[in-house]
Amino acid sequence: MYVEPVCTIPSYRGRGIAKAVIHEALSRAKRLGAKRAFVISDMDFYSRLGFRNKYHYSFYQKQGD
Repeated sequence: MYVEPVCTIPSYRGRGIAKAVIHEALSRAKRLGAKRAFVISDMDFYSRLGFRNKYHYSFYQKQGD
């Protein structure tokens, strides 16, 4: 499964909301048969939830002419 990066309104941060959302998504995906979960983010938040750096991606942008 692919976990879309989660964001929380700043005044609600630190209450465990994003953590609860991620855990619920992982639980539902597991029940549906998912064996792995991926998120494309470099935020420490995901490593604290048990995600480990598996691949390194480079993103490139080209400005229009």
